[in-house]
Amino acid sequence: MQLYSSRPSAALWQVVADLAAIATIVVAVWVSQQVAEAIRSLGGFGRQIEDAGSGFSTTLADAGTALEQVPFVGEGIAAPFRDASGSADDLAAAGVALSSGVEALAAAVGTALWLLPTLLVVLIWLVPRLRFVFRARSSRRLAATRAGRDLLAMRAIVGQPTSRLLRAVDDPVAALRSGDEAALGALAALELRSAGVRAPTA
Repeated sequence: MQLYSSRPSAALWQVVADLAAIATIVVAVWVSQQVAEAIRSLGGFGRQIEDAGSGFSTTLADAGTALEQVPFVGEGIAAPFRDASGSADDLAAAGVALSSGVEALAAAVGTALWLLPTLLVVLIWLVPRLRFVFRARSSRRLAATRAGRDLLAMRAIVGQPTSRLLRAVDDPVAALRSGDEAALGALAALELRSAGVRAPTA
């Protein structure tokens, strides 16, 4: 499998693009982790609320239990403490909900920050790289046979700029019709260079 072009200048740009793509993904992952941790740190406020609510609830419940022991009036004076204990439980539950919400937000933002750049890299970098690999492999296989060479010559006539064709062969169409071996070889070599494949030696 040929990963890089046989032309040094094209291969250099491919290497640069590969390094840039890898660096982009690494940076995106690192940034996503940093941002996610920063968001998660906000969940500490929710945990503080939860701890405060739980502690306050326990204190009020203990106070209510103690006041219930007072003769005659214990039940009456303990009731407000029990009610307040229930409100403190609600406060603790709100702290738990806040912590959970912050964690979910951190996970969502963190995932988006690495996933979106990665998808962009796949579209801009990976797809063309795979296209090059498949085209190079197909061109190498065609170049191994005479019929494949003729097909490469036809591809060159159809797809290559006219100026390049005329520099390679004076009359490409006439060469194809007459089966001129040298001209067909030149046209096939032109198509191979365009695909980043070194022309086979005779």
